[in-house]
Amino acid sequence: MPGTVGFLERASAARDFHRARFLPFEVGEPRVGWVRRDLAGSLQRWPETFQVTEGHVRLAASLADEPARTAAMASVARELERDGAISGWRNETYAIRSRLQDAPLFHVERAAVRFFGLTSAAAHLNGSVQGAEGLRIWIARRSATKSIDPGLLDTLVGGGIPSGQDAWQALLRECEEEAGIAHGLASRAAAAGVLEVCREVREGLHSEILHAHDLEMPADFRPRNVDGEVSEFMLLSAAETADRIANAEFTVEAGLVTLDFLLRHGAAAPDMQVRDALDRCRVRP
Repeated sequence: MPGTVGFLERASAARDFHRARFLPFEVGEPRVGWVRRDLAGSLQRWPETFQVTEGHVRLAASLADEPARTAAMASVARELERDGAISGWRNETYAIRSRLQDAPLFHVERAAVRFFGLTSAAAHLNGSVQGAEGLRIWIARRSATKSIDPGLLDTLVGGGIPSGQDAWQALLRECEEEAGIAHGLASRAAAAGVLEVCREVREGLHSEILHAHDLEMPADFRPRNVDGEVSEFMLLSAAETADRIANAEFTVEAGLVTLDFLLRHGAAAPDMQVRDALDRCRVRP
């Protein structure tokens, strides 16, 4: 069996967050993110936008509605990008909420999300094949030019959920863009649970909700790299996939989604410590 220690390290890495190193980022009373203490001081340049104290970073009360907050955050994000504090500008925004079911408090350029420790969301697809050789899983390798996690392994399809889309809409779009999966086939995918990561990264904090989906692919299906974000696709056995997760060849997020898939399909049986660590990442209905 693949190394239990490797599985435990991967599952634990998804919750590698030390609260004392961060200040809560608040909109009114609700906390929407976490700003690392060594980054928070730079926000004092914008007293009209942020109140920065020893206990919190708070968006100014004068920014009383979503359009005002969105405009203010856009201006700050662009200045931070010019200063080199954030990178990988995408000209794409994420909707930021205090709870999943709430209306957005504001929208923000996705490159700025880690700086403010805001919670984003992504849709992932576990594409599998069942046959005489047993369970096999389609895995993608991220392009070496990706701004985040270049060259690491990923789920067959995975992408952030931008403003104006939900998880299902994002999944169908990413299926076509990343792997050339036609709408008719992609629409057979089944929702398979929600996971959450919260881990410190160089830019600040990566907090993300992962909407997992499963899809059994036809035996003759071959993914196509449509948008250039993937350098190769591989069809791996369950055992080889598990080995690569344990060896940290996957991104943290994709490794978590794929490990969960293997457990749900009885293709990996790590000990209770690993199961408990994975359960701590689950978002309950």
